[in-house]
Amino acid sequence: MGLVSAVISGEVSGNPVVHYIGIDPGNRLPLMITLDSRDRHWLTDGTRSTVVYPAVRENGGVGAATFVYDYTVDRATSLLSTVDPIKTKELPFNPLIYVNWLILAVYRMVQTHPRGTLGIDRSVMDHDSLFGSHQLRVKIQGVEKLYLLKRLRPRRRGHFLIEIIARDNEQVVLLAEHTVLGFVLSKSMDVRPGEAELQAREIMEEVLEFIWTCNTDVRNDGADKLES
Repeated sequence: MGLVSAVISGEVSGNPVVHYIGIDPGNRLPLMITLDSRDRHWLTDGTRSTVVYPAVRENGGVGAATFVYDYTVDRATSLLSTVDPIKTKELPFNPLIYVNWLILAVYRMVQTHPRGTLGIDRSVMDHDSLFGSHQLRVKIQGVEKLYLLKRLRPRRRGHFLIEIIARDNEQVVLLAEHTVLGFVLSKSMDVRPGEAELQAREIMEEVLEFIWTCNTDVRNDGADKLES
């Protein structure tokens, strides 16, 4: 992903985050790339930091550069393993970090359900400036199925769509709909700093409940059967 100087997805120790890598499986902290006032890139989890140099650096002239990140969680944790952590009661994050941290935790839980399980066809996570809020977004799409909505009517194809979005107002929004059944879910949640794993499980319970509703054999009114 190229560097976009206007992207602000939170700050660590006053430095803006320009890329989220994932979550360290050991300490469960978010792994991030930040940009300092000297245009240096730092890999950090809030307790450890080290200067990093992107894998691709193309200079098109004086002061011009294109950066491409290919950092993985494994590579990031390996780089930080050589740095002694600074342990403090308060992590040097601003509130936007916690919002994105929660999205990362949700995505990791979504990935524990392989393609095809629970009727999930695919799940992806958008990074940074791919959409308006410059925050992270998890998208989950269900498997396309045939549904018999009314007797003597043709079956219609449809699937569920779910999004979990980090908002600039420091909230997480859960949006879900089914393309033919008419099921809709919209919920905003305040982020609880320090409880990313617990709150991610709560969000996943909401997601799984919605998926169950879409996959159930009988609609809420109990009148018509669904064909899968």
